[in-house]
Formats: sequence, structure tokens, C-alpha cells
Amino acid sequence: MKTGKIKDVLNPAVLLLSLMASFSGLASAQVLMASNTESALAENVRLPQGVIDLIIKSEPDDAGQLEACMANDGGKRIPVADLFSAQAIRLNDDGLPDYFVRPALAPYCDVFYGAQLFRYWFVTTHRHKGKISYRIVFKAGGDEVRVLNHRTKGYRDLELVGHNAVKVATSSWRFDGKKYVIAGCILRNADPADTHTSQC
Repeated sequence: MKTGKIKDVLNPAVLLLSLMASFSGLASAQVLMASNTESALAENVRLPQGVIDLIIKSEPDDAGQLEACMANDGGKRIPVADLFSAQAIRLNDDGLPDYFVRPALAPYCDVFYGAQLFRYWFVTTHRHKGKISYRIVFKAGGDEVRVLNHRTKGYRDLELVGHNAVKVATSSWRFDGKKYVIAGCILRNADPADTHTSQC
């Protein structure tokens, strides 16, 4: 490589443009599925009991409030499965179903909601020697989450959106071979007329 080319690559402006192009490429990737606090899923599927059990086990601090939600129907007990809504997705290409799980809009259980945010879980299916098991590969909470068509190390990339009255943060997440890690974050003003952005 010629010296001039090396200087171009090491130029801070060129490096910044490359980083921004990489992030904007993710941001403009096709959205395969999206969910936000107040919208029902386009395709709701009945979850396997193993997925429900895994999610409840992963949230031990919520057991009391979850029990109250199940009993909150005038004496008629609500099945725990009814408190969740799910969509089958393909996070990877292993041929097994994966699930995006969120709290149902109705019946509403406030343990899974906050001020303009909801909690959610991405669950993968695994088969070993004929036995099926499930794993939560990512869980978070926010205003919106998107599954993108782009893959990193075999898993779909994710975008998370959170905001308050003043700022909107959009973060991108990629699979590193073991777990999802943050790959970038853009902060912008909530006012759409203000197009200024910065790194989170």
C-alpha cells in the first residue's frame, strides 16, 4: 500500500465517516419485525410451556406481582400464558423456531411495563439428542425493538429505541458468538425538526 493511501486510512475524518457509514448501514437495514409499547404483534403465537417457564424463572423478583395479575379477574384466575404475547421469528438459521416474547396488552400486567416502555425477551430453541430446550439470548426493556435482516455471527442484528421528552436513543446490537453486545448508539432530539445527532 502506498504511503498516501495509509495516511488516508488513518485520517480521523475518514475513520469517522467509515464508522458512521457502518452504523447507518445497520440503521437502514430492512426491519423484519418491530414491536413497541402500545402495539399488538402482527402474528401472535401460542408459546410452548417451556418458554413461559423459562421467562418466569428468569424474573424471580416479579413472582408476587405476577401472581397478583393472574388473580386479578374477579375471582377467575388468568392463565399465566395469557399475560404474554409472542411472535415466531428466525434469529438464526438452525431450522428451529425462535420467539420474540413481550407482555400482552390485554390482560394487562403492570409488572412488565413502565413509563412508555415494556419488557421483552428473545428466546431460541435448541435440540440435543432429541430433547428440546430453550435459552433467553437477549432481554431488555424500552419503547421499541426491531429485528433486522442483517446477521452477525449467524444471528439477526437488533435495534433498540428508548426516549424521554427530550432525547431519543437508538442502539444497535450484534451477536458476538455467545451473546448480544452493543455495537453503536445514536442520540437525537425528540423534536423531529431538530436533525442534530450525536453518539450516546
